[in-house]
Amino acid sequence: MATSPLSFAQERLWFLNQVEGLSAAHNSAETFRLTGPLSAGALEAALGDVAVRHEVLRTVFPVAEGLPGQQVLPAVQGQPVLVVAEPGEQGLRAAVVEAAGRGFDLTVDPPLRTWLFVAGPEEHVLLVVFHHIAWDAWSARPFWSELALAYEARLGGAEPQWSPLPVQYADYARWQRAVLGDEDDPQSAMSRHLAYWRDELAGIPDSLQLPWDRPRPPVPSRVVRTMRFRVEAGVHRGLQDLAREGEATMFMVMHAAIVALLTRLGAGTDIPVATMVADRTDDALDGLVGFFVNTLVLRVDTSGAPSFRQLLDRVRVTDLAAFEHQELPFEKVVHALNPERSLDRNPLYRTVIAFYDVVENELQLTNVRSHHESIDLDAGVQDLVFDLAQAHSVDGGAGGIDGTVAYAAELFDPETVELLTRSLVLLLEGAVADADAPIGVTEIPFPADRIRSLRHRSGVGAPPVRAETSVPVEQQGKVDQGVRTPVEETLSGLFAEVLKGASAPVGLDDDFFLLGGHSLAASRLVSRIRSVFGVRIGVREFFDEPTVAGVARRLGTSARQDPLPPIARRPRGPDSGSSVADQDS
Repeated sequence: MATSPLSFAQERLWFLNQVEGLSAAHNSAETFRLTGPLSAGALEAALGDVAVRHEVLRTVFPVAEGLPGQQVLPAVQGQPVLVVAEPGEQGLRAAVVEAAGRGFDLTVDPPLRTWLFVAGPEEHVLLVVFHHIAWDAWSARPFWSELALAYEARLGGAEPQWSPLPVQYADYARWQRAVLGDEDDPQSAMSRHLAYWRDELAGIPDSLQLPWDRPRPPVPSRVVRTMRFRVEAGVHRGLQDLAREGEATMFMVMHAAIVALLTRLGAGTDIPVATMVADRTDDALDGLVGFFVNTLVLRVDTSGAPSFRQLLDRVRVTDLAAFEHQELPFEKVVHALNPERSLDRNPLYRTVIAFYDVVENELQLTNVRSHHESIDLDAGVQDLVFDLAQAHSVDGGAGGIDGTVAYAAELFDPETVELLTRSLVLLLEGAVADADAPIGVTEIPFPADRIRSLRHRSGVGAPPVRAETSVPVEQQGKVDQGVRTPVEETLSGLFAEVLKGASAPVGLDDDFFLLGGHSLAASRLVSRIRSVFGVRIGVREFFDEPTVAGVARRLGTSARQDPLPPIARRPRGPDSGSSVADQDS
């Protein structure tokens, strides 16, 4: 069955799925309580209709020669099964959480699952779980509206009648590669964006010192908890005035407040945080379900005791420049900067800000009342995520900001996060009261001795040092880098083949990623190792020890001591080093 290339963002999620296994860290779960005479048969058929319409919802991501491809399943095979269960009202919550927390094996599982829990004669809870490889927040509107249309049609014994979609997600993935071009072409959009991000993020801090209650464990648990807080309408109104005066947006105001908070808590004065942008840059994508969001790392200098107004101006300049270069996939930024890889944290950022207007997910099924119910999955990959929803009054004025902080439970206690949210609200109130006062003036309820300790650890007070250009990392391996056995010799050749051709020898302790390897190259190397040695090692195992010596130890006595010579690879085009575009058939 034919396959097509993944988008760049999908490639990263696919690789993480291979590393993390059946983790729910990238699941998105939506639940609706449905009251009224519901037809489960019509609902299941309608869910199938939407999956047929949006091919990405019935797509699997198998591997060929170590590289993933998109494979759209036939309509009948790819339709979701609506699992009906009766856990009773007492067991309902636990049943929903358990179902929502099941991971996906993206090589064989379509990224959509559905359950209908019976809570009473005319009381049901619909659970729909997506993997983010096929879903983002902007996918909700077309999905729920089309599900309602399809349900109404199925109730009447008909199929839904709707206009064909202008494109499918796989078309977008191909288009994305064509628009960005080749990074080796100095005239391409890819090269232009890369030049900006290399300069902007050169010398970025490896890690911010946050007010952790415990040190970071070597292997993350991914357990996440949430804490809610609110910014009242009066403060919200004052923040809107600040944004207007500074020709900024409310996102920029909240961005400035959060980096000010992190500096106040001892994180330093060179503060990178991440945000997500919709990246639906063509009208044809507006009504499409799929994973289009891109991650931007926004780096702000808070040194020199600026006022909030001055800091907002710095943030505005940073954010506007970043938005000008938002089309470069985050995965390409990571590959270009080549930061140290670790399973316990994301590269380049640990804190995320999401800001948006309150928009209720609406599912309006015929003759059924529906109420959207949020479900927090206890899994995630960030230290802190600030989720900020801006409400509006009836007349369109400020209605307050509802905030949620999702935090890594292995690092923070709830009491610490409560202090953190209270501090943020106080900083916002202080900015409204006097935007020209230094950001360090407002008192915050954090223990002074703890802040002093954090400031000492992070070196706050020294001016931030930002490299003008990126400096290649020199390999600090052992003195004896020579290979010693046939297995090591073959592995060295395989490393070189995948990285840059057989002309450059790879030493025993040379780190694959520091040599320029990336996630898809790692997957391709693992596939080559399996085929040559006849031993299966996982992507996660390779990630733990990405060296010739490390792989040789894992192969151990199971490997053929006289391994098969690598099969000569047929030429696959100029982009074969990092692209899956040549896997179209």
